[in-house]
Amino acid sequence: MKIILGSNSKRRKELLDMLKIKYEIVVSDEDEVINSNLSNLENCQNISLQKAINVKNKTKGDRIIITCDTIVQKNKKLYGKPKDRLDAINMLKMLSGTYHEVISCLTIIKIKANKEEIFKDYNTCKVYFDNLTDEEIIDWVDNHSPYDKAGSYAIQEEFGKHITKIEGDFYTIVGLPLNKLYNILKKIDE
Repeated sequence: MKIILGSNSKRRKELLDMLKIKYEIVVSDEDEVINSNLSNLENCQNISLQKAINVKNKTKGDRIIITCDTIVQKNKKLYGKPKDRLDAINMLKMLSGTYHEVISCLTIIKIKANKEEIFKDYNTCKVYFDNLTDEEIIDWVDNHSPYDKAGSYAIQEEFGKHITKIEGDFYTIVGLPLNKLYNILKKIDE
């Protein structure tokens, strides 16, 4: 059955490649709208589902669609992709010397013989930061690319040197909970 990744994320492509499965990419152009009546987790789950539905509506035939949304939160406040340099700097200052949560919500839609099944799961992890100096924050913001990353950082890049500890699944923090994905795909295949 055809597998479709509904993301243009380089990190998600690399992670899916680790599973050694053939897939194609159909990018979701769904707007990521936050509903203030929902919790951060509910918004994350909803955005992931909306991305999957968007890709489903663009494709045909028997297929498995995989989408994911990742958020960063601290004390229930969302830290999305920074709007500009100042926003990235301020985010990293707020996360410095403390911990925050990263949540990745996974949606898989299986369509076979016009029958549709939806599988959803998520992981929550804690990420602990060093106390960052202003110089370290400015160096990261000015010499790397924080603008396409929730929380303004990427654990798998050079910024990883500022992470003192994680509690949970590393791949969830990168943006695709591989173990959950693998087990859902295995279950679908039975």
